[in-house]
Amino acid sequence: MEGIADWLARISWPLVSRVLVALGFGYTTYEGADTALRGALNGAKAAMTGMLPEVLQLLAMAGFFDAMAITSGGIVSGLAWMVMKRFALQTTGQGAS
Repeated sequence: MEGIADWLARISWPLVSRVLVALGFGYTTYEGADTALRGALNGAKAAMTGMLPEVLQLLAMAGFFDAMAITSGGIVSGLAWMVMKRFALQTTGQGAS
């Protein structure tokens, strides 16, 4: 029995290690970009505190803040897909030639 367990460990360890590395790098990259984007959005909001309330109401009616939220969500989503594609596990078995 010890031989089978050793053989299974040798076969599965490369796959397990690749999954763990992908999760670690992917999560770190995603969190770093998300934190940077949140900081940029908070900086933009802080820069708008000096504006007149009427100007802020006009920007809100024009949908400026919704556009900022949609754009930042798209950036984070695109980054998440890019990380997932980069660290995706290769398919096993025979592929199309």
